[in-house]
Amino acid sequence: MAPLPDEKGFTFTEIMIAITIMALGFLAMAQMQFLSLRQKQLAEEGTTASNILQFIADRDIEEVKRAQLLNSIAFVEAQAGRLNPQSDSEPHLQYCKTGNSNRICDACPCNPLAEVTPDPSQALEITCAVIDVHDFDPKKVSFKSNASQCSGGAGDSLVVVKRVESTADDNLDDPIIPPEIRMNVTYGIKTKTQFAETGFESLAKRDTLAVQNIDFSAHEEDWSQFLPGWTEVVIAHVP
Repeated sequence: MAPLPDEKGFTFTEIMIAITIMALGFLAMAQMQFLSLRQKQLAEEGTTASNILQFIADRDIEEVKRAQLLNSIAFVEAQAGRLNPQSDSEPHLQYCKTGNSNRICDACPCNPLAEVTPDPSQALEITCAVIDVHDFDPKKVSFKSNASQCSGGAGDSLVVVKRVESTADDNLDDPIIPPEIRMNVTYGIKTKTQFAETGFESLAKRDTLAVQNIDFSAHEEDWSQFLPGWTEVVIAHVP
């Protein structure tokens, strides 16, 4: 058997192959790290978005409860004879007097569902609000009816879209059961890019960072025996 020739070193081709393999390995590691960081970023954005939606939904629920509580207090005071509905200075009606700058509605009694959407009788209403994630206060969030009003804001601002669908069940077959109002509220939060691409059109998961849904319902009662004119008082069923 002939002896093997002495090895003097690696050929140029072998060196290039080794370098290529190492480069591909480093590239794969860098890509995996990038994907990991991206997944972490998306998870953090999703958590932030979900928290923002929860705060806004909680705010809406609390405002509905507050309006209903103030209506109920006025009713109880009227039943006890401690309320003068004809007086503009009646303290228990200041929350719904047009002369009070701190009122929560423009006419007594307040409709609690109007704290969620300006016109609860409207079949469909979609509004939006720009959110500054660095200075977020749910009490200061103001929803606009025009999508163009939500196109501004800082580069990392988010847009909350609120979709409200209202239906009324007259219960004509059962006069004992009062008519019921149902209101389905869907909150969706989008990046500025997502909002620019889909606007009001979609609240699907693929077009949002997070989505939340709440159902409200209500019926009407006649309280005019103690409060003149209060013939259709909306009693909300808060989730």
